[in-house]
Amino acid sequence: MYTILVADDEPIMLRMVEKLLQRDGYNVIKTSSAQGVLETLLQHSPDLILMDVNLPDRNGLSLCQDLRQNAAYVEIPIIFLTGAGKSPDDVAEALNVGGDDYIQKPFAARELSARVRAQLRRVQVRKESNIPQLDLIRAKFLVYINGRPVELTRVEFNLLAFMCRKANTWLTTRDLLMNVWGYPGNVGDAALVRNHIRNIRRKVEVDADRPQILLSRHRRGYMIVAKITIDDTRPARFTKRPRITHKPDSNASNSL
Repeated sequence: MYTILVADDEPIMLRMVEKLLQRDGYNVIKTSSAQGVLETLLQHSPDLILMDVNLPDRNGLSLCQDLRQNAAYVEIPIIFLTGAGKSPDDVAEALNVGGDDYIQKPFAARELSARVRAQLRRVQVRKESNIPQLDLIRAKFLVYINGRPVELTRVEFNLLAFMCRKANTWLTTRDLLMNVWGYPGNVGDAALVRNHIRNIRRKVEVDADRPQILLSRHRRGYMIVAKITIDDTRPARFTKRPRITHKPDSNASNSL
């Protein structure tokens, strides 16, 4: 299910858009301010943002421009909502600052649905084309990223393997300390996890400063995003045959 963040300071408009999107099967997060948008993005990863141009605490165009400077949000489609009477120059400005589309109020439900679907189709195509392939062979402690072999330490491998089994799920530092290192609930140092995550990124990412595979989010934790295959096949174990020693028959006669 796609998640859509809606930002509008008009309560009636906010409720109406929420109902329309929920009717189409989307999960909706609402806020009435630019600050609410920023706070929501720290806690959630919406697939699309519907944002009013004129938010009470900040201009939506300025907010969009700042979001496009952050690698974590640069790919999220943004559709602007605006009042009637806007000129073509207003539309051009909204697109120039990084907006993907522009809907003028009042709008028909069908128009909103169609524009949202169009943006989400692009999201899906982009996700499928950009997601790297991660192959993990547990028996040999081997990792391949898009066919490229990656050498990891045993701890790094175990950490990555655990995260791969929980792919596309945010895992807290506590989750990792308990399940990878075996620490009890209130024991362990967060720096231990951070250091290993940093080391893994240096090996699996094309650009460790702009990670695409091993993501992190403040207050949420860490997440693997990749097309993952895990080979759990154990190497065959050959049973050693007992050595048979032929002993001479003491009762046999050696004479002819």
